[in-house]
Amino acid sequence: MVVHDRLLQALKQIDDWIDPAAVSAASVVVRQGGREIGEHHAGTLESGRPVQRDTIFGLASVTKPITAACALLLVDRGQIGLDEPVARFLPAFGKPSALGTPEWEAGRGLITVRQVLSHTSGLPEDLPADAVPLRNQPTLEQITDAMIATPLACQPGTLLRYSNAGYGVLGRLIEAVVGEDIWTFTQKNLLDPMALTGIYPRPGAEVADHIAPVIDARGKGTAYEPYNSSFWRDLAIPWGGLYGTAADSARWAESFLTGDQSPLSGAARQAMITDQANGVSGGLQMLNLTWHPAFWGLGWEVKGTKRRHWTGDYTSARTYCHWGAAGTLVWVDPELDLTVAAFGNRTSYNGWPFAPIARWARLSNAIVAAVSS
Repeated sequence: MVVHDRLLQALKQIDDWIDPAAVSAASVVVRQGGREIGEHHAGTLESGRPVQRDTIFGLASVTKPITAACALLLVDRGQIGLDEPVARFLPAFGKPSALGTPEWEAGRGLITVRQVLSHTSGLPEDLPADAVPLRNQPTLEQITDAMIATPLACQPGTLLRYSNAGYGVLGRLIEAVVGEDIWTFTQKNLLDPMALTGIYPRPGAEVADHIAPVIDARGKGTAYEPYNSSFWRDLAIPWGGLYGTAADSARWAESFLTGDQSPLSGAARQAMITDQANGVSGGLQMLNLTWHPAFWGLGWEVKGTKRRHWTGDYTSARTYCHWGAAGTLVWVDPELDLTVAAFGNRTSYNGWPFAPIARWARLSNAIVAAVSS
């Protein structure tokens, strides 16, 4: 009971997140030992509905480990190999870009599936802003075509460059191998077998009232507004287009420890949550952040020796995690057998989870302290 009281007090930190400078909706769920041990929700939705367990948030880049898991399902089935060239499955990807650096582009045809999954492919973080303007409401095919053709930003294998473009390429690769839409494949082979009913590709009108809108999305009020428009939700980008509840997102993340209902092999789950970057430096251009060295698994970020980290000061080096630009964070510490999903509804570009208040890290510290007292 003492631990429960301490944990509940820690989770109530998100009440203070409800602030004009932070978010209008927040949700946190904690799991340990294969069961949920705490949850707390704060704020209201535009409809006046209070945030509660079934509130859905834009997962943004928390989508990436799910896309990665689809690729690992294909590895498990012997349909692709991690160290096979991407160009073997997508020949267009292997064609050197005339706009790129020749010595980098010369190795393009050798970039592997593993390198794309671990952000060491040399691909840039994103397309140039004017490459495929969102205001034109492009199709996913048009965006992905541009990602496949975009010039490399560095020599493959030499740096960790977090890359949305890489996961666009990965989504196309998966579709080329399975012969169907990536989210149709995901629903049948991952979400349904794990009964993850709270994770949504292309959420429809039936759940619209349960979605927490991202309150500072660009292009506010336009037909193409990220996260909030029907156009964006239907686009379902493999690098950041899923939606979900904190509860099911936590259960999904925890499955890499427990294997509970997971269709992935133990070998695949372990590969996804252990470092694959092999000691290179790198980081996230969007935050002007570089680590020496960087750590990343296949889809999941690995904490390693990183300091001032969003998972706080007390989580172990084995902690795996992912955060999304829509304000979402999920992490799992295998040493503590502890899982946390902490969601808000403002873009992280605003800085609200990091500075001037390190909200994610402070919450993580308080949770770890509560369960390890």
